[in-house]
Amino acid sequence: MAAITVSNMTKSYGEMKALQGITLAVAEGEFFGLLGPNGAGKSTLIRILTTLERPSSGEATVAGGRIGSQNHEIRKKIGVALQDTGVDPLMTGQEILVLAARLFGASSRIAFRRADELLERFQLTDAAHRIVRGYSGGMRRRLDLAVALVHEPDIIILDEPTTGLDPTNRLALWDLLRSLSRIEHKTILMTTQYLEEADALCERVVFVSRGKIVAEGTPTSLKHELGYTLIKFDVAAQEVKAAAACLESSDWSWHVSNSHFELVSQRPEEDVMVLHAQMSSLGIALTHLEMTPPSLDDVFMHLAAAETGMQSSRKEV
Repeated sequence: MAAITVSNMTKSYGEMKALQGITLAVAEGEFFGLLGPNGAGKSTLIRILTTLERPSSGEATVAGGRIGSQNHEIRKKIGVALQDTGVDPLMTGQEILVLAARLFGASSRIAFRRADELLERFQLTDAAHRIVRGYSGGMRRRLDLAVALVHEPDIIILDEPTTGLDPTNRLALWDLLRSLSRIEHKTILMTTQYLEEADALCERVVFVSRGKIVAEGTPTSLKHELGYTLIKFDVAAQEVKAAAACLESSDWSWHVSNSHFELVSQRPEEDVMVLHAQMSSLGIALTHLEMTPPSLDDVFMHLAAAETGMQSSRKEV
């Protein structure tokens, strides 16, 4: 059963078309990623699904309620954390959570109990009585997510949840989101600019460009559709020029950064043997040789090139 459905949705601001016929469905309990460049229409779609805006045309349902006519019912069933944290910097973490719970109809006793549960879960107990202005960026994002969960929603909608976080805090938030998805079976719809984040967390993703869906599938299937493998290797710093000259005379598409090479191959086993023979004949030793599938970043670059009609060469010295 679908937790979220969108059918032929459009949204225009004057002559600017932010969404152009978006259709998608998110299953109950699914971790779903909404990806694309800045200005693609992701945040516009999020604002519509969270009842903050109305579409120009088309239909959508969220948690069984129809956008536009059943917004009040929808808001009871969704938890939302947008790009900018929606917490008052002059209140304490506990005060914010209690207030949020009370606004959703909880009694004072239940609100305080729920606040304490969430403060413990998000490792904010020691900061419960500190004003939020003194929180770190990672603490604020954890508190923002805690507020989104205070009423135990069925669906969680996150717009760029880890933007601005350092790697440690980002990974900690990943663990929290995995727990919500895999243990509590929450439906999660997330936008992110970090494609490795979508690869690690999402069961299925769509790429949006210029208000349209241009690709949809699991991260694995989208990477597989590119139809190539990356051959990666290092050479000694003094051999970079010679290795690059060797590759320049080949038909391979490749890229070099410092002394690290990446080569695109449709026949990786055969190409590794040819590559090794050619480099060995020049006295160049290959180290850290590995074959890896493309990443979602490669999918993104492929889609971007297809959208603009441009061919992007990977050759670079």
